[in-house]
Amino acid sequence: MLISLEDVRQAYHLTYPKLTAIIVSGTYEKPNAMAVSWHTHLSFNPPLYGVSISPKRYTYELINRYGDFSVNFMPFGMAEVVWLTGSYSGREVNKFEKFRLMKLRARKITAPIIAQCLAALECKVVDKFVTGDHVFFVGEIVHAWVREDTILDKKRALLSPDKAQQVYYLGEGIFLTIDAKTERKFE
Repeated sequence: MLISLEDVRQAYHLTYPKLTAIIVSGTYEKPNAMAVSWHTHLSFNPPLYGVSISPKRYTYELINRYGDFSVNFMPFGMAEVVWLTGSYSGREVNKFEKFRLMKLRARKITAPIIAQCLAALECKVVDKFVTGDHVFFVGEIVHAWVREDTILDKKRALLSPDKAQQVYYLGEGIFLTIDAKTERKFE
């Protein structure tokens, strides 16, 4: 039986769990990291990726200043670090030092990528839209990275659910990952 929600502002919980990534902004010398669940692919050609950020966040300020960001998909073993990067402000804390995140120079953007990630997207901002209390940044993917040992098919970069145990956020501080035993293939 379906029930009605009293507060429709809580409806966003109904779309969880969500693949959660860490957005890195700023520069290699002064990077910032922030956990995000509100992000998505937008287009194949050109390859576009979007992320929704509150203007209150330091990440918002850095993306506006430098015009780029990286999207870092982390292994489930780092779920607590993902949580913590969303729990502190980069204005007050160097999250790379505090949470022992190692950085790698990106190929085509100012912001670095996280060395411990499973995969990363380098994005240059091509547009942005105010969407209520957030701003939706549209980034063109200009370079992508993946751990070679996590993919099933190198040509298509299809991830192995057994090896690429990514972080999913359920809400209320609860994280999970995909159980490969639930995999189903349809043709």
